[in-house]
Amino acid sequence: MNKLKHLLLLGISYNSGLKKPLNPPYQFSIEPTNVCNYQCVFCPQSHPEHRSNRKQGALIVEDMRLFLKRIRDIKPDNRNLSLTLDGEPTLNKDFPEVIRLINDQGIFPRFSSNARNLKPDYVDDLLSKGSFLASVDFASEAKYFDNVRGNIGDFEIVLENLRYMVNVAKKNQKIKLEIVNISHFSGADPDKTLRDMRKLFQDDLPGNIAFRSREFHNFCGHLELKSKRRYKLCSYPWTSFNVTWEGDVVPCCRDTQARTVLGNVFRNTIMEIWHGPEYQTLRKKLVAKETDSIEACKDCDLPWSSGSRRWNVSYMIPSLLKR
Repeated sequence: MNKLKHLLLLGISYNSGLKKPLNPPYQFSIEPTNVCNYQCVFCPQSHPEHRSNRKQGALIVEDMRLFLKRIRDIKPDNRNLSLTLDGEPTLNKDFPEVIRLINDQGIFPRFSSNARNLKPDYVDDLLSKGSFLASVDFASEAKYFDNVRGNIGDFEIVLENLRYMVNVAKKNQKIKLEIVNISHFSGADPDKTLRDMRKLFQDDLPGNIAFRSREFHNFCGHLELKSKRRYKLCSYPWTSFNVTWEGDVVPCCRDTQARTVLGNVFRNTIMEIWHGPEYQTLRKKLVAKETDSIEACKDCDLPWSSGSRRWNVSYMIPSLLKR
């Protein structure tokens, strides 16, 4: 199945609200670890009870190999894999090996990091394993960084790490780098702080280095961002397959606490879970607008953010095609 045909079947399945989609998942993600060295105010990691809600641990190499086999078995059209959910991926001691394993399968790894540990030696080690995209939340000034991240004094450390990564990415297209502005979570102007953050780095950077401002969501109720606009059916259960470090499958990348578990990919195949009773029940409830009966969805702002650009076809299709 080619990518366009896959997206066509995805669109039909989603628009028809099918309990058993015509397509396999299009996007895949797995969590390297749910341990983090920061407690950012917009993230559930900052909640006092967050670390007791789930067992803490890290993805092991053998389980990563099994997950890659599961993906290979369905012959995916999307050749990207996100390493994300909860936690800071570089705290997994096997993370460089995970990057190598993914590259060996001809798949392109993407990960989000706070960049505290992305020092030159570590970046060079990652680069020796293959290509990757790193997305890093940052700020235009130390006061905004400290307010959001909570780690006083780390702004300069992360800035130096990012400047090294920018220099490496300028010379090597194997690295893609996104530097994402989070200053506006402190109430600052997003456009101005984005411009100011951009000025911290060199001019005339190549296209594999990008800067943007983050669009915040409420992480299934962690933040008070939910507003009752017109309901819009969430697309994640028809498009993406998200896995914790233990192999549990959750509805989307926002369910960092694994409130709703749909199966375990280390015990069952992707399609057994994708077409299984838990996923079918989830989709049926979402179509019926019964979000209050789903732990992961009942406090989420996404189904009620119908005014957001994320629901525009002009945004959704290019976004999926890039993945």
